[in-house]
Amino acid sequence: MAGVLSGFFIVWCLIAIGWIIGRTGVLGEHGRFVLNRTTFFLASPCLVFTSLLESDLEQVLSIPMLIAGVSGLVSGGLLLGVLRLFTHRRGPDLVVTAISGSVVNGANMGFPIAAYVLGDTSHALPVILFQQAIYTPLYLFVLHAVTTKMRPSPAGVLRNIASNPTIVAAVIGIVLVLCGVKLPAVLLRPFDSIADMAIPAMLLAYGISLIGSAPLAKDDGYRGLIAIATVSKLAMMPLLALGLGLLFGLGGHDLFAVVVMASLPTAQNVFVAASQYKAAENLARDTVLLTTVGTVVTLLALSGIMGT
Repeated sequence: MAGVLSGFFIVWCLIAIGWIIGRTGVLGEHGRFVLNRTTFFLASPCLVFTSLLESDLEQVLSIPMLIAGVSGLVSGGLLLGVLRLFTHRRGPDLVVTAISGSVVNGANMGFPIAAYVLGDTSHALPVILFQQAIYTPLYLFVLHAVTTKMRPSPAGVLRNIASNPTIVAAVIGIVLVLCGVKLPAVLLRPFDSIADMAIPAMLLAYGISLIGSAPLAKDDGYRGLIAIATVSKLAMMPLLALGLGLLFGLGGHDLFAVVVMASLPTAQNVFVAASQYKAAENLARDTVLLTTVGTVVTLLALSGIMGT
């Protein structure tokens, strides 16, 4: 439990510093935009690349990735089914609720929590690879279909996957590891230096993004759906991961790690996608905020129960 508290102390301090930076305007009006693009196109790919080179590839691509995939897809599927059966919600509201309750913030919060709570950034790689390569293209496909009544072409989906720098970095890293290529330390140092920038920049950018938000506005009509998505993300998905971990024989720190990764808050990418398609934007935004705060409680409870 002490590890969780100390880890979140660092995370929230950096988020608070980001909020202060945003309020004071030190980085200008485009500070968050620059930080987000720096992490997305440069720092995060470098972090994925160097983490893969230093990790055990069999562990990254085996049970933890399977658990990340099954827990996410099952959570999203259950939300879709239950809401369709017991509510009048349809279309974008249904889809955004489902993905808000099942897509974890692996890129922005996965690495910091893996680093500061679990002690190893490689624990974030399985969930990041699953979401970037499989889940994100899938939910964008569905969201596009329900908002435009048109289906994007398979070629377009593949182009989106191939243009994602994190996926490109992951593919290069995996190929090098599989081929047994050992890059000289001096060659990796620039990548390591850029990778070191990723986690602080992510958290600072998120802190800036909190300025001016007005969560849970009654007029939006999303309070019930936000509550459902939040409970799914912070309770149902971790429980699914715990059950799957036990089923596959995981224990100790390995089991704790997969449950922690399933307990990550809703990805900011969900809000970005909702904004792009003009679909339940405030629902996605507020779920991101509530789950980001609520993750602390979930992880403290898990730490106490699992004794890690």
